[in-house]
Amino acid sequence: MGYFTSFCVRLAYSIEASSRYHRIKEFCRTLLEYQHSRLKFYFDIFMVILVVISVFFLLYEVKNPDGHPFLDTFVQFSLVVFIIEYLLRFWIYSDSHRIFLERYDYAINNNLPFSLPRALLAILKKKGEYIVSPLAIIDLLAILPSYRPLRFLRIFLLFRIFKLFRYARSMKTFTAILTEKKFELFTLAIFASFVIFTGSSAIYIFETHQNPKINTLFDALYWAIVTMGTVGYGDIVPVTTEGMIVSMVLIILGVATLAFLTSIIVSSFQNKLLELKESRLFAEVDRLESYIVICGYGRVGEVVAKMLHEDGYKLVIIDNDAEKIKLAQERGLIGIVADASRSRILGELGVGKRASQIICATNSDELNVFITLTARSLSKQIIIIARVIKNTHKRKYFLAGANYAFSADETIGLMGAQYITQPISYAALDEMLTENTGVIFDMLPIHEHAFFVNQPLEALELREERLMLFGILRKESSPTFLFNPKSDFVLQPHDMLIIMGRKHHINALRKLNDKGNIR
Repeated sequence: MGYFTSFCVRLAYSIEASSRYHRIKEFCRTLLEYQHSRLKFYFDIFMVILVVISVFFLLYEVKNPDGHPFLDTFVQFSLVVFIIEYLLRFWIYSDSHRIFLERYDYAINNNLPFSLPRALLAILKKKGEYIVSPLAIIDLLAILPSYRPLRFLRIFLLFRIFKLFRYARSMKTFTAILTEKKFELFTLAIFASFVIFTGSSAIYIFETHQNPKINTLFDALYWAIVTMGTVGYGDIVPVTTEGMIVSMVLIILGVATLAFLTSIIVSSFQNKLLELKESRLFAEVDRLESYIVICGYGRVGEVVAKMLHEDGYKLVIIDNDAEKIKLAQERGLIGIVADASRSRILGELGVGKRASQIICATNSDELNVFITLTARSLSKQIIIIARVIKNTHKRKYFLAGANYAFSADETIGLMGAQYITQPISYAALDEMLTENTGVIFDMLPIHEHAFFVNQPLEALELREERLMLFGILRKESSPTFLFNPKSDFVLQPHDMLIIMGRKHHINALRKLNDKGNIR
């Protein structure tokens, strides 16, 4: 290994080990590329103002060649800023030292000779990707107007206006839309070019010796573009029958081309606006610390969401039906039009992280089971509550990973039977839970590190807390409900206490259980 190669290897390793180097580079990336950074936001505003003022001053200088001392100073300042920005973007585009080390380590680990020229060529190839990118070319051309000895380069001052595409988000969106539809736009451009070329050639052949305003091929090309664009200046008009026929055909094809172009752009904007709206909703969800995800906003999901929302819970609604989501949003809920069975959607919603529970309340057993499987694959800790449409499918929910599975129809049937057989007791319970008495049913999970783990029920002192234990749901091979267990019943991890009482009393007990503090 030569001296220069050894020097390059040592330099690459020292850069990789330098924390200061990585901090500076990360700061530059945040400043120039990280969209959610407040620092980038202020930098973009500064650059927009600088670009606009620099273009204004350059235009002023075209009219006033003598210039002004302040103008000269500002032009030089903007030039320095643009050059530094270009060099910084060139620097952060890729990590050259890592490309070098990857090739070096590969050669050493496989007992192969290390080629320094090939490593440097790989670095240059990667950097070349940035140099030939459209935005980088615009950045480079935007620097040229400030070079005074070459006055004709002032034409490139227009590229400083194009730099605004880098800093304005709306312009970035427009550019992204055009990029996504580049195949359709390229195909349309080829078709339009063919039509213009054919039309200009035809009008040149038919009108050259008959029309005094068409003497060159450029005149014919100008007429073809104006006609196809349906502008109709009227400065060049066909005088022969053949030329009129060409004009009519060109107008029809021009209208069709413009209609096709409009449909491409409009459809792209519609799709992009939906994506932007969805991203804003996800950003709103990211600001929540803890919330419940409800999949399905139908008959059952709407009732569940209403009750939880009134109790102060943060909710996120997912449904494929845009009308249902619109209704949920009108009621002050966060609603997202999406397929809840997709792991990407649930992952972006923070299932198992910020989302503590997920309720599968669609009107399809297949979809609810699939959502359950997806949610359980993302998190082992999240509590999954599923709605059962057909009782014969109930076991499938537990196999899929649901913590609880309920049948709305069965529950309604039991309540109806209870009302018929025991009307007084049912009326008392209904009055207590529905008439704003403050009494609610709630669940208290006993997690592995809870204070009440391995303690008897009497340690909870429920009577002193003015709470009533309805029962305990114990998850073993299959969930088992234990009604009104004895005071010496020992609580185990993953037990779920069904408690009835006022909300603030239940919250106090939950807080004690979570913190693990002894009274």
